[in-house]
Amino acid sequence: MEAEWARTGRAFAWAYGGLLIVAGVLVTVVSVGIPPTAPDLAKHYAYIRQIWPELYISFLLFMAAFVCLMVIGVVLREFFGRSVRSELLYASFVAAAIVGMLWMLAQVGSAQVVVRDSAGLSFQDLNVLGASSSVWSGVINWLQRGYLLFASLGTLWTGRLALQQRSLPGGLGWLSIALAVFYWLGLANLVLFDAGVSFSNEAGSLLVALGAVLALVWSGWLGWALGHSRDQLGRTRSNA
Repeated sequence: MEAEWARTGRAFAWAYGGLLIVAGVLVTVVSVGIPPTAPDLAKHYAYIRQIWPELYISFLLFMAAFVCLMVIGVVLREFFGRSVRSELLYASFVAAAIVGMLWMLAQVGSAQVVVRDSAGLSFQDLNVLGASSSVWSGVINWLQRGYLLFASLGTLWTGRLALQQRSLPGGLGWLSIALAVFYWLGLANLVLFDAGVSFSNEAGSLLVALGAVLALVWSGWLGWALGHSRDQLGRTRSNA
């Protein structure tokens, strides 16, 4: 693997993890106090208007992270060499990045409608706006499911190729597979929720938290491993 590819992979893997940390912390902090839509929809929308600048920034940061994920897919395809599995890895990460950006764009659009149109509306008009927002929520939920599906396939193929070729640390390969499993568990929880059956809220929150931590560890370790491969290449050329 050329040193430039390795350097690019390390930079974008670490950027992906860093952007996820900043965006995740920001959206979590401002979302903690969001009032429920029932019984006071006006209070809920008023809070959304109040935290809109922070939400907007967090959505942009998430989209930047998904751009980094797309680059990671390109780099890993070159790293593992062109094959059916590496092409599937690349396609999975690119699809996850595209669906993830659409997911965030839908979030921005939904929140923007609320911020722009909810101020000063009557109770009846607020209910109409809430009904239209529920359509956005359905689209957002399915985009989230699509992201989890494609991201899980990308990390699965990364783990399998790492273990097969031994070009990355074995622990990183197993971590990639474990991350795919957590994505599948999160996806299963959402599908069961659609069917009216779900894990407890605490279990669902735990899955999300553990998956987020694993994703951060995965991106950091991947960046280090790709950078280490560049150092090894440099030493090999120096000895030659």
